[in-house]
Amino acid sequence: MKDELVHFPVMKLGQLISKGEISPVDVVEAYLERIARLDGELHAFVEVYDAESRHSARQAEREITAGRYCGPLHGIPIAVKDFFDVEGTVTSGGTKCFTKRAQTTAPVVRALQDYGMILIGKHRAVELGMGAAGIVETGPTPLNPWKPDLRIAAGGSSNGSAVAVAAGLIPVALATDTGGSVRIPAAWCGVCGFRPSSGQLSLKGVLPLSQTMDTVGIIAKETIDVELIYNHLYPQETLKEISEPVKIALLPLQERMSLCEESALHYQALLNLLPLEEFQILRISLPISLSQCMKANSQITAFEAWHNYGYLCKPGSGLGEKVIMKLERGNEVKETEYLRASLYCHQIRQAFSQWFRKVDALVIPTTPEPAWPLEENEKHTPPNDFTRFVNFADLCAVAIPTGLNHVGLPQSVQIICKKGDERKALLIAGMIERRIGFSDTARGILLKAR
Repeated sequence: MKDELVHFPVMKLGQLISKGEISPVDVVEAYLERIARLDGELHAFVEVYDAESRHSARQAEREITAGRYCGPLHGIPIAVKDFFDVEGTVTSGGTKCFTKRAQTTAPVVRALQDYGMILIGKHRAVELGMGAAGIVETGPTPLNPWKPDLRIAAGGSSNGSAVAVAAGLIPVALATDTGGSVRIPAAWCGVCGFRPSSGQLSLKGVLPLSQTMDTVGIIAKETIDVELIYNHLYPQETLKEISEPVKIALLPLQERMSLCEESALHYQALLNLLPLEEFQILRISLPISLSQCMKANSQITAFEAWHNYGYLCKPGSGLGEKVIMKLERGNEVKETEYLRASLYCHQIRQAFSQWFRKVDALVIPTTPEPAWPLEENEKHTPPNDFTRFVNFADLCAVAIPTGLNHVGLPQSVQIICKKGDERKALLIAGMIERRIGFSDTARGILLKAR
């Protein structure tokens, strides 16, 4: 059974541990063995806490045996993007710039440890979170596990986290999302990525990129696992059901210009699978065109990123040239432009709040096209056309895998709801997920092949 443990979602692992059929030691050893076997090729981890996680697993085993069971997360491994402080370790932010060791662990990580989760390591990421395709300039780039021999991009900036979950190196990961940094790699790697709206999950002890746009996110195999982690971090009454039919809006035709032909056909085919008794499709306009918010979004993100990290834009800092160029754009944004963009951002957030009175969710593709080879990156535009506005409007979103394209790379849609409707988004995502059955087919083939 040990070899099968890495295929199980968090929920099932928790059930098996609670029944005494497996122990935390079994689970941690299974993941450590798989990391040792595969990560030399995939480059998902920047640090693996072998000794510490084994010690924590034995401690969890003793606690459970003694009747001090903490609940469904007790003994479950987790890893975090290297943007989260972990006491005694360097938080690199994907760079070689930082050397100071954290004095404390980020509260959001500590909270999961208090529930009994076992921190097994930290994931690689794009430098300072500035790269939607997931290309790392100054170190190994995590490879998409669906086609590692073809060196396919994993998406960014939380590339290591999505690769690790997809490849069965970890069952769940914490990451950050500023303009799609959780959802894009989740989409390209065929897993579930969740971006809650702001103010719900603590950003204390997490490296910032843009304070206006940043949120902590969750990457897991299935929505049920995301919901389990989210409910522990932000406990509220769980939404058990939703009035049917669920009213969903689609990506307007005029917004589909960047959508590749195959992804457009896949999107329409997915919509055709949704039963009319469960879903009502509404063809209504968005309160803005997505391109309208891009300039203001870029100004806010660049301005704040420059004020966070502009001091690193000097020779010998360790930053890659392209990241320095991106940071320096923020120095070109005038304060008056930043304030004007911030006012517009506030207005758009109000407009979407009103718009969502008409619908339950907006269901759109997560990226305009599936992942591409690393060496072809310069031929493509960043894959964040459909993700950035979610942060700009401070909505919540869940990206779920919906199938494979003709070369066997994942397709994805995101279920977007208004701020504060995270549980509705997760519920609707679960409904669609169960309808298409991706979790039970293609992902199992990937994991068992490796």
